[in-house]
Amino acid sequence: MTMHRWTTVALALSLAPSLAQLAGAAEPLRYATEQVIAPTDTPATIAEKAAKVLPRANQAAWMRLERTFFLHFGVNTFNQVEWGSGRESPALFNPAALDARQWLQAVRQFDGKLLVLVAKHHDGFAMWPSRYTAHSTAASPWRGGHGDLVREVADAARAAGVKLGIYLSPADLYQLRTNPANPAGYYGNGSASRVSAIPTDPDSFLRDPARGRAPAPGFGSYTYKVNDYNRYFLNQLYELLTAYGPVDEVWFDGANPDPSVAETYDYAAWYDLIRKLQPQAVIMGKGPDVRWVGTESGYGRTTEWSVVPLPSAPAHFNWPDMQAADLGSRARLTPGSHLWWYPAETNATLLANGQWFWAADKRPRPVTQLVDIFYSSIGRNANLILNLSPDQRGLLPDDQLTAMTQLSEIVRATFATDLAAGARVAADHAAARHRATAAHDGNLDSWWEAAPGHTTGTLTLRLPKPVRFDVVSLREAVKQRGQRIESFSIDTWNGRDWVAATPVASDTLTTVGQRRLVRLATPQTSDRVRIRITAARYAPTLAEIGLYLQSAELLPPTIDERGADGTVRISHPLGGRLVYTTDGSAPAATSPLYTGPLTPPPGGTLRTARLLDDGRPGVVGVRSFIGLSPRGWQLAGSTDAAATRLIDGAPDTFWESQSRSVTVDMGAAQRIAGVAYLPRQDGQLNGTVEHFRFDTSEDGVQWHTTIERGFFANVRNNPDWQQARFAPVTARYFRFTALDDVWRNGWTSGAELSAIPADRE
Repeated sequence: MTMHRWTTVALALSLAPSLAQLAGAAEPLRYATEQVIAPTDTPATIAEKAAKVLPRANQAAWMRLERTFFLHFGVNTFNQVEWGSGRESPALFNPAALDARQWLQAVRQFDGKLLVLVAKHHDGFAMWPSRYTAHSTAASPWRGGHGDLVREVADAARAAGVKLGIYLSPADLYQLRTNPANPAGYYGNGSASRVSAIPTDPDSFLRDPARGRAPAPGFGSYTYKVNDYNRYFLNQLYELLTAYGPVDEVWFDGANPDPSVAETYDYAAWYDLIRKLQPQAVIMGKGPDVRWVGTESGYGRTTEWSVVPLPSAPAHFNWPDMQAADLGSRARLTPGSHLWWYPAETNATLLANGQWFWAADKRPRPVTQLVDIFYSSIGRNANLILNLSPDQRGLLPDDQLTAMTQLSEIVRATFATDLAAGARVAADHAAARHRATAAHDGNLDSWWEAAPGHTTGTLTLRLPKPVRFDVVSLREAVKQRGQRIESFSIDTWNGRDWVAATPVASDTLTTVGQRRLVRLATPQTSDRVRIRITAARYAPTLAEIGLYLQSAELLPPTIDERGADGTVRISHPLGGRLVYTTDGSAPAATSPLYTGPLTPPPGGTLRTARLLDDGRPGVVGVRSFIGLSPRGWQLAGSTDAAATRLIDGAPDTFWESQSRSVTVDMGAAQRIAGVAYLPRQDGQLNGTVEHFRFDTSEDGVQWHTTIERGFFANVRNNPDWQQARFAPVTARYFRFTALDDVWRNGWTSGAELSAIPADRE
């Protein structure tokens, strides 16, 4: 066995920059998986270096997956919480009808290519019978103590033709040294680094960690110098990466539910072991292969660069979360930077408000929002990873299956036919062996490339007949030529002139990368379409161009947010007759007809559908309204007047102040049972509340504390609606006090604040 105490990221490079490149030498410049900007490099040389960074083989394969899935299921499901404590009894975990095949059917329905299973969340409960902890499925009553969720998912994924990924939380509250449920825990125990065999003999884990156990069939054993917790983590990684077949993604979360206890993660050793056991896998999150896009909303940047400048060599970089709006523009490409291919993964939950684990009161996002997320992730040079949340039975509930079915049908119908089929493609210039026809031949490994010396270019599609379309799909030849396009435009021929097509307001025509899906503000009908690349870092490329028409017929109606007056508006892109219900029933032809703004019941759910030509209701749109309507509410006392933005019913406005408390007068006594808080929605975090106190009063004089110290778990990464419940009380006034904001800098901010009505008693 060989001692390994360093990362092998640099050794994984298929091409390395030459000494001449490091010195800023002139042409010829070779393609490489890393380029370094020298102090003497000209702007043109810097741009060329950025253009000639290529993905590694595992990244190139991963990017072509596009549609991937998460699955969160565990003890948190049975406690109906997002983050567990590590003190849960394994007896909680006992799903009566668990069927991983049902989960994979939902994945395949959306043409999902990979499923990342949460094998261990922050609570530390292992979803497989690990040799190194008593806190696992082996201690639960499920399957008579012989259950192995990782095995069942791996087998179901293999049968469905879906790749397997593994999420293993670095944080572990069960192993926390301060946890009374496990006082001998390894996390933060201050142990020294010792030579450790991986896999370690469980009986010698602490006494003699250099003593190994027999390696898994087909795999070797390795040696690292690590402390107790990192040895524990490496052994769990070893189990997961050797017992369940190929693993194509390893997912590391950066969350730490208890930062008061210090533990240093030996990422270098973790990466090294992954490379040895599953070399084809990408390391996501706190690793060198794939980065978190920076938000759990499901929306990527409108300008998303896969080539990211690092301040140090990748082998010595710590891989922090990258949440800035600009990660790779020319302004970021400065001398000394190491240019590295680092593509984005955009994570989102199927459940509304960014909830990862199932709970009885959680519902799926509106289908229109899921469709929007599809375009704003995959369509913005990122892979989408969409989370599924099985319920306590171990099955995906009907509402999630319905949402997945509707999303799948809409996307499938939209992209079933490329309306550019049969088009003749021409370009104003092209490099040898990379003619314009390669941009529409169905092959991502062939491409049009601009002639040498050109950083702009125009491709024109002449169609056999006029077609109506409102989606344009573009792909660069990133595997072979990197990412180059900085801006482009789309034009259509109206019979006399070329007219620029306008994208939807939320889009910009900048980067392309692996895939760009441009939705147009209005459908276009033409027999000629041209793509004009107006700026690029180097000779631009296009591997594929496609034209599509969104399947508006299958879209459910759009339900707007509730306004300050308590009313809601409904619309559909095709117009027509819209019916709705507010009593929980499905809309029918006999349901009330929408004629104008309506008022849903407090804390209620609105369902609506467009009536089809035959009178039947189409796809149903659903929106649940969190909290009471703020109609007639006012601030009380000397609260900052600008805080009225918290109760204006407009999520796009927000309050930001160094005040810590807001008091609201609801105008009349209400029975309430919780507080709902929406963080600011401008992409910034300053003032976002993490810990809070909530007080209520019937008269504004006598106050009762209903929540002494509440906690919005994961609000830093998921700035969506947050909720906290308490036993029902009668109140006219409530006071929300920020105790801690996510940055601990004394600021408070928020977009909306509400009280959750009590259930009917």
